[in-house]
Amino acid sequence: MRVEKEKRRVHIICNDQSLLTGFVHINQGERVIDFLNDDKETFIIVTNAEFQNVGNVHSFQLYNDLTKRRSVIVLNKSSVKWVEEI
Repeated sequence: MRVEKEKRRVHIICNDQSLLTGFVHINQGERVIDFLNDDKETFIIVTNAEFQNVGNVHSFQLYNDLTKRRSVIVLNKSSVKWVEEI
């Protein structure tokens, strides 16, 4: 059974001050804060991810072929400092 998700655009500031902009996919009617506070999941999926301060990214295991955009990023919630829905 497939559960329909809502796509929400967010800014995410990580503990190393890098900025990630992209989409998180949450259950219909759910708030982004509830999604992030759900302790059943350690990681979140961010799609259409775009990085700012790419040269200083430390929260992600990214390599030299990094571009400022990725179609999918798996982000550990412990590296998230701040989230804003836009």
